[in-house]
Amino acid sequence: MLSEQDESRMEPEREAPCAPRVHTLRLSVTDRCNLRCRYCMPAEGVVKVGHHELLRLEELAGTARALAGRLAIERIKLTGGEPLVRKGLPAFVKMLSAISGVREVSLTTNGTLLRRLVGELKKAGLSRVNVSLDSLDGERFAEITRGGNLEATLGGIEAALEAGLRPVKLNAVLRRSAWRRDVPALMDFAASKGLEIRFIELMRTGTEHTWCVGEYIAAEEVEAWLADCGTVEPTFNSQAGPARSSLARWNGSLVQLGWITPRSHPFCHECSRLRMDCRGRVYRCLMDNESLGYADLLRMMDETTAWTVLRDYLCGKHPPLAMDRDFSMASIGG
Repeated sequence: MLSEQDESRMEPEREAPCAPRVHTLRLSVTDRCNLRCRYCMPAEGVVKVGHHELLRLEELAGTARALAGRLAIERIKLTGGEPLVRKGLPAFVKMLSAISGVREVSLTTNGTLLRRLVGELKKAGLSRVNVSLDSLDGERFAEITRGGNLEATLGGIEAALEAGLRPVKLNAVLRRSAWRRDVPALMDFAASKGLEIRFIELMRTGTEHTWCVGEYIAAEEVEAWLADCGTVEPTFNSQAGPARSSLARWNGSLVQLGWITPRSHPFCHECSRLRMDCRGRVYRCLMDNESLGYADLLRMMDETTAWTVLRDYLCGKHPPLAMDRDFSMASIGG
């Protein structure tokens, strides 16, 4: 005969109520890009979303508004592809800035088209920008972007600084073959311009597996080298996001650094981000193979029922087995 204690052990565990924790929405406005970065997409590009599948910007804004109304979304980050290739982006930024509860609308870009649009974007309510810049060497920049023009990106960074979109952050993907040349140059550039840098570990997202394996380097190896060069101190990260912050003294200036370490030190337990692609499908994670067509749900049912479906989907989130994905990052927004 079982004791009361044994019987209690046999009772099924009651799941705690799930309360999705989302503060940032990464919103991809397009899967198209004017570059072909090696860590983002294959050389031949990707199968593009058809125009009949692409949501109008007004629909994307409405879906974002519905999400913000149910989740504690405070920040919206516009991504792509390259978001600046989509027409009407300043008006879209204005729509998003007007959403109740949203305190910041920012943009991740390769910078090549930023100069001609930065004034309109700032006026519309854009708070700041992250610019992808992996190398300040023209040849290495062209190699990693498959033909990109370094001067166009640098011009975009300068325009962002002139417009007052601060802080301007550089996103630099670390590569074993090049970091010893690229990291010091990027630090010099950041120190001279008052920029922040986020060093990102290489992940495989639809690109060559062998190349990604060979080029991977853990961020802590680069951080240790910087510490040997001078002073690197941890700092409090006041912004919601995956980056672990530190402060480096370089060439007599203080440079704010962010370390994004999805492979060496995953941060899944701290993640409070949700992704939505240009079709209105939401993803719990960049590595998630399951999406939810939230824009479609809002067309088919009332918002309360759609929220119930979304909540159940979000409650099914779990850490990925590996930071490895067959589909291009551009397809859901990097």
